[in-house]
Amino acid sequence: MAGPAAALGAGRLAGLAVSNRKTLLWLLLLALGVPLAFVSLLAAMLGGLSATLTAPGAGITYEPSAFALSDIPSAYLATYQQAASTYGVGWEYLAAIGQIESDHGRGPGVGIRSGENSAGAGGPMQFIASTWRQYGVDANSDGRTDRYDPEDAIPAAASYLRASGAPADWDRAIFAYNHAAWYVQKVKDLAERYRGAPIGADALPAGSGSSQALPLGKSWLQQVPGSGVTCDRRIVADVQLLLERYKMTATACYSVGGPHKALGEHPLGLAVDLVPGPGGSWDLLAKAAHDFGWRDSCGVSGCAGALPSPFRFIGWNGYPGHGDPAHVGARAHLHFSWQHTPALPGSPAARVQTLLAAAAPDTPSSPRPLTRP
Repeated sequence: MAGPAAALGAGRLAGLAVSNRKTLLWLLLLALGVPLAFVSLLAAMLGGLSATLTAPGAGITYEPSAFALSDIPSAYLATYQQAASTYGVGWEYLAAIGQIESDHGRGPGVGIRSGENSAGAGGPMQFIASTWRQYGVDANSDGRTDRYDPEDAIPAAASYLRASGAPADWDRAIFAYNHAAWYVQKVKDLAERYRGAPIGADALPAGSGSSQALPLGKSWLQQVPGSGVTCDRRIVADVQLLLERYKMTATACYSVGGPHKALGEHPLGLAVDLVPGPGGSWDLLAKAAHDFGWRDSCGVSGCAGALPSPFRFIGWNGYPGHGDPAHVGARAHLHFSWQHTPALPGSPAARVQTLLAAAAPDTPSSPRPLTRP
């Protein structure tokens, strides 16, 4: 049930997703002369090399799952998706709320099609009158602002969730909708079931999901302009984009020894640790994690192997030593690792998946053996 909440006015940010194209990976690795045994291993390890770009949206979006298509009436699904696109929130959360509140308008309860229930809520998204007066919209331009019309009620719910903190803080936004912890978890669980294959958004530049070799004659390490960190040169443009878009500061990238794992991406220059920068916030870091596929349900593993983006791993809440201050205190930070072919610590990977396409044609460096450390 929608109740009052303070507006937050978050800016719209966007992410992308990458489709899984394992066949391309096999062909690429065989062309590089990698032994067949390694090809088999790496094809299982790495995701696809091409991006699926769609209309503008707010970060990662998802096709409806088979369950969503069977459970949600087609007119409601289209309205959830349109409203989500307009207000920059996830359609699956809107749909989950619509299912819980009214079974997508099919429920027999009092107040769904007329009148109000005992809590004073009405319509398929169960708005109380005072909240409807603030957030109600005539989204279908029929001259009425009608909380019983799903074409008005669903966009109003999207607007309300946005004002309550979505998409940066879904827990906060859903709790504002109904002040109950069980309700928040139920919405999130159902939204997860409604998600199908990830699809991309074109708010990031074309070329997302590019596979890059090290350019011939180029040093493999390069300082990220305006920062104090050095990375594999192939991800420098990606890091700059992240820093600017999400107002973050990089605290570490290439690093051998110290607190970072010897067989991780820091010794390859293919990982970056991030904290809020000028004008930034931990909410924006949370949004960055979500935009590139991190979810609560896989936080304990860093969502490794389950990310619909060129990232191999995202260290955030739930993963030891990573996350916001509420989870890890003074050690708080967000970690991104890029997908890559195997390499020894302190040396460049032969190929790296990146968000942005290479600035120059992809000219492979001299062939080098690929060995798994």
